[in-house]
Amino acid sequence: MKYHVLVDGEHHEVEVVADGAGVRVTLGDESRHVDVATLVDGAAYSLVMSGRSVDIGVEEDGDTLDLLVGGSRYSTEVLGEREYLARSIRAETEGGDTRVCAVMTGILRDVRVVPGDTVAVGQVLFILEAMKMENEVKAEVAGVVASVHAEAGATVEQGDLVVEIEAPEA
Repeated sequence: MKYHVLVDGEHHEVEVVADGAGVRVTLGDESRHVDVATLVDGAAYSLVMSGRSVDIGVEEDGDTLDLLVGGSRYSTEVLGEREYLARSIRAETEGGDTRVCAVMTGILRDVRVVPGDTVAVGQVLFILEAMKMENEVKAEVAGVVASVHAEAGATVEQGDLVVEIEAPEA
């Protein structure tokens, strides 16, 4: 299965498949067999790869997982392919206006903003259903909704402009 792992904001594409008693993990051009042992269910694991043992502590913090490895803390998010694609709805900034476009074809199940609404970073703008999954699309910038180009129930195509946000002048 393919995962998209964000480590301190940096994106890594990781593929994990069953491999004997463990898993085969592929990151970029590198692939390794990894044996996984649970030390404390959901909180601590021991990984053995290339003959080396690594203990990992896991702390949940909302949508993120903090991984404790060798005395260092890494803030991560692990997303499946569909969730990653849904989050890939890009905001393009031009002259202070932010354009939120669909990167996949889907149906707008709910549009939660109207022109004039003030939005915060992370606020849900609309819900896009694609591949039978409902995905919340959130604002990447704070500002005021300048326009909404589609309504609930509409089908949007990849690249269609859905919401424009006017960011405050710096």
